[in-house]
Amino acid sequence: LKPSWLTSWAGFKCPPRDLPGMSLRRAIIRAKEAVAPLRKTSRKDQTRIGTYPVPPEASIWWANRYQVPGGEIKQSFSPYQQKIMFQWFWNAPSRWYWRFSKWAWPIGIPYLIIYIFVYKSCQMDVEADIRAKAWW
Repeated sequence: LKPSWLTSWAGFKCPPRDLPGMSLRRAIIRAKEAVAPLRKTSRKDQTRIGTYPVPPEASIWWANRYQVPGGEIKQSFSPYQQKIMFQWFWNAPSRWYWRFSKWAWPIGIPYLIIYIFVYKSCQMDVEADIRAKAWW
């Protein structure tokens, strides 16, 4: 015996449970929907271009290749992907400008000063010494 609060709530009687056959029918329908192809292949893509070397044991698979989910590869660039990637490509120059300018003073300018005043001055001193000793 079920308690009364399980079978009725505020005077509303719960409907009787589904019969076992109904749930089996629903399960079969759901299984058929799960393996159904996502979309019908277009007539243009179904036309045979030439003859293909299909082995006899794979002829049934070859004949049903359009009915297999994922059997046909469609490559497309959706508007949603375009919306995302357009912003990424459009903002790339400003992103890299910000990254370079962010590190300009702490790294770029000191490196430039060291290159000019240390390395180049040493190089010019060495060339002046070579010219003074062995100039011909």
